[in-house]
Amino acid sequence: MLDSLRFVQGAVAKKDYVATLMHFRIKNKTVCGYNGSIALNSPIELDLDTCPLATQFVKAIQTCQDTIQLHMTPAGRLAVKSGKFKAFVDCIQEEFPKIAPEGKEVPLSGNLLGTLKQLSPFIAEDASRPWARGILLRGQSAFATNNVILVEKWLGAPFPVEVNIPRMAVAELLRIGTEPTHLQICENSVTFHFQGNRWLRTQLSTLAWPDLSPILDKKSNQAIPPKDLWQAIEEIKPFVDEVGRVHLSPGKIATHIAEGIGAVVELPEVTTNGCFHFEQLLLLQDVVKTIDLSSYPSPCLFYGEVIRGAIIGMRL
Repeated sequence: MLDSLRFVQGAVAKKDYVATLMHFRIKNKTVCGYNGSIALNSPIELDLDTCPLATQFVKAIQTCQDTIQLHMTPAGRLAVKSGKFKAFVDCIQEEFPKIAPEGKEVPLSGNLLGTLKQLSPFIAEDASRPWARGILLRGQSAFATNNVILVEKWLGAPFPVEVNIPRMAVAELLRIGTEPTHLQICENSVTFHFQGNRWLRTQLSTLAWPDLSPILDKKSNQAIPPKDLWQAIEEIKPFVDEVGRVHLSPGKIATHIAEGIGAVVELPEVTTNGCFHFEQLLLLQDVVKTIDLSSYPSPCLFYGEVIRGAIIGMRL
């Protein structure tokens, strides 16, 4: 039972703007959580028709050390009893949203989770660009951008549908950690199905991405990143200014342009000038095999294993 609750708990709303969404829906031996954007559903060995407050119910089940007994009280609460322990979980009577998979079924194969894990750090949080708040799967590529770094990963084969998976759904798919067996897709939602009749349904982000070829298809002078670059960034990051800038110049990386301020590390392999946010550079540590830092202040193209992309520096 606890395993089923944990599976759906990620889709329970954390705040009570709509109180219903802070509850589980238990009916027909299934349990569902829905926060207005994503829904998670799992079979559960519980023959009840009720909507218990999710946090209370999970804590009650976690506390149980013996056989669990459940029943509804005359006051409309869900009684949880195990040994000497008993808890009464608040339930609601309001109608719970009816959420179910919709659309055409599409089989899946390959390492979807690996792609989502690699690209998830590059998903934007900027609400003004809704298209960037997800991972776009289009043709043989997956795309993500945080509006500073743009990444394209080649999938090796065309993804069966064109879909922009929202940030929240990506996080839940990674939390579940199991490859979906197939999906269902319609105009406004996609549902990922898992073994054991479990599923995750999410609203879709817009497919209206801009044309990326003017950025990614430019010629570049690729080179291996300067030796010890990532270690140097880690060493100087406690001394960066409030904006987070680090400055590259021939022979060094520093937190400030002026001498005698902040921190500096000598890097003889650095031959160009540039200014970047230290956190954005660190995101590339396990991605980049070659990069063209000489393009600064234009976007600097980089390449990795079945990956290419660009990072935008900071203006001085």
